[in-house]
Amino acid sequence: MLGIYSYHTHILKNTGEKILRYLLSLAILIAAASMCIGQSESQVYFTISVPNSWDVTGVGCNGIAAVDSANPARGIIALNHLHQGFDILPSYTTPETYVERYMPQDFSLGGDQVTNMKIVAYEDNQDIANAYASWAGILGSAKSMRCSFEVNGIPAEGSFTVATRELFGYGTTIDLLFGVFAPAEEFDADVPMLLDAINSIRLIREYFCICFDCPPIGCDYHCTNGCCDHPCDEDDRCQEAG
Repeated sequence: MLGIYSYHTHILKNTGEKILRYLLSLAILIAAASMCIGQSESQVYFTISVPNSWDVTGVGCNGIAAVDSANPARGIIALNHLHQGFDILPSYTTPETYVERYMPQDFSLGGDQVTNMKIVAYEDNQDIANAYASWAGILGSAKSMRCSFEVNGIPAEGSFTVATRELFGYGTTIDLLFGVFAPAEEFDADVPMLLDAINSIRLIREYFCICFDCPPIGCDYHCTNGCCDHPCDEDDRCQEAG
């Protein structure tokens, strides 16, 4: 498996904190909305702001993906609980192994051919992965990685956070697959737009109690990222007590 390579960030200056803030909050939301397994691929339980020409695919509580219909090498993905049934992965599959060996197969399920997936570097900032691994417990492992690959022969670059969960030697599931990607030469310029798209993802309120455990008492406010004790903020998310 690849070691840590010298990494010079390709993301525009001053976007690091935005990436962390956007991705961490949404990653925990997507991961927590995990009660529904085996959703129909036509079920869109989340909204997202992307150009009208983009193709949006929903998998119920298990997340959402959006791809530029004019260029399948550009898009975002935010999914949870993959490979949980008949297609469970071998035991001790690491995030790195998933990315290089299995993620191209998953990305190719929609008809596009994803090939030559390689980990270029680990992202300098692993706060998202570390927070998720801490939240998941000792059986969870997560890494944030910069990757190069091709989509239908188009060179592409992506930044992905992958979280795996080991099932006591029975197999490995993917708790989280989360990231952005774009044509290699356009990745830097596309990052702000892709981050805005990710930050726009919201759980549709009518599906709240389908995706989250809704207790009969003790939930005063249903915000888009969970059950809260305080009113939702301007982004319809839980806020700290003031």
